Amino acid sequence: MAPSAYDAITAPIVAAIDAEMRAIRAEQQPVAPLLWAIVDHQFGWDLPAEAADEARRVGGKKIRPLLMALVAQAVGGDYRPALPAAAALEMLHNFTLIHDDVMDRSVERRHRPAVWMRWGTAQAINVGDGLYALSNIAITRLLRSGVPAHKVVRAAEALSQACLWTCEGQVLDIEFEAREDVTPGEYLTMIAHKSGTLIEAAARIGALLSTDDEAVIAAYTEFARSLGVAFQVRDDALGIWGQETLTGKSATNDLRDKKKSYPVLVAFARAAPHDRATLRALYAREALDDAAIAAVLDILARVDAADETDRVAQTHYERALAALDRTGIRNEAQDIIHHLAQFLIRRTY
Repeated sequence: MAPSAYDAITAPIVAAIDAEMRAIRAEQQPVAPLLWAIVDHQFGWDLPAEAADEARRVGGKKIRPLLMALVAQAVGGDYRPALPAAAALEMLHNFTLIHDDVMDRSVERRHRPAVWMRWGTAQAINVGDGLYALSNIAITRLLRSGVPAHKVVRAAEALSQACLWTCEGQVLDIEFEAREDVTPGEYLTMIAHKSGTLIEAAARIGALLSTDDEAVIAAYTEFARSLGVAFQVRDDALGIWGQETLTGKSATNDLRDKKKSYPVLVAFARAAPHDRATLRALYAREALDDAAIAAVLDILARVDAADETDRVAQTHYERALAALDRTGIRNEAQDIIHHLAQFLIRRTY
């Protein structure tokens, strides 16, 4: 599918998701205007109308809610009834991003100051919690779309379960920072929870809102679970070798922060004894300077960490496609889902 055709089909869906999010925000009765000003900053809603392109960039790619809407379209023929759940998922995702920036001390998000950098840690935590609550409010709007109550309950349960798994993954991620013996396998388990479960929830909710066929729901769930792992492993590669102008963050930021991302763990597992000793010494430092980062990059190159990272991402991508085929669905929306999955594994930003 040509990029122009893909964009022509998905752009109206993304716009509809954004409109649903704005409607949910507009229904609230502000008591603390600052909270809503920060929410507007996070989603790019504070930008003027003439800055529409920048607002779309700041608002993010909305991959997760887009996937949910596409699954609903593929299965049920109409994505619109799922819009409240899609909006809820994007709000929940941004709750995790705001808190993640606090924990990682990331100074920017989508080329703008991270919330904690501009308003402080305490307010960032407050606004993140507010978005979590708003996502719970948002998903109840499914009832207005005519979705049966029992399906609304299942969707809410899936969203909350994904949030819990995400928190577990984040706990493991922080725990791993202090461990020297983390294996690549343990890391894949961690990212399946931290990064994969919201993608999994997107496909699962989109399917369960649109069908009672549990086999179809399970196949979409498995597709998205594998895709979520592939997505994060690819993200790990971009965090080391990506282009800063495209990713919106320093290409070596993950190394500077001493993140034990998948390529780094490959190096710890594969490196020769003297290189492994060097890695341990470097990661024991308080911070890594440019010379230390260069040394890590050299070791990564010697163990072919980039190739191994690409191989693992590709393996999980192929598992995802096999599960997608098992849904037995063949239509335009399914083709777009396939295209979206391809983008996630081959993207450069």
